[in-house]
Amino acid sequence: MPSNTPKPSSHSVFIKSIDRARIEQAVEQYVARLRLEHPEIERVIWFGSWVNGLPSPGSDVALCLIVSATDKPHRERVADFLPVGFPVGIDLFVYTREEFVRLQEVHPGWHASIIAGREL
Repeated sequence: MPSNTPKPSSHSVFIKSIDRARIEQAVEQYVARLRLEHPEIERVIWFGSWVNGLPSPGSDVALCLIVSATDKPHRERVADFLPVGFPVGIDLFVYTREEFVRLQEVHPGWHASIIAGREL
């Protein structure tokens, strides 16, 4: 016998508010802590929608960390820097100084997107 109970919609909408001041404060605190714990970090660039003024509910914070050197492969570096309890999703991109310079030649559009951000 078919149920009269409606099935949950697979097209649900979740709306989260955007608290720009809270996110900015969280990023600043996180970067300050990173710099204390990881002296190999030379530069931090905050880029993407939170910086260019177009975040939407659910937008992640995108940060590029440029380190002096690392022995870890590119895909294994992020785990060393991830925050705990950050108020929104976070995307980290970790490059050595040399890799970041090379990025301008290999992926100029991606490099330009990062450079268009804000140095912290």
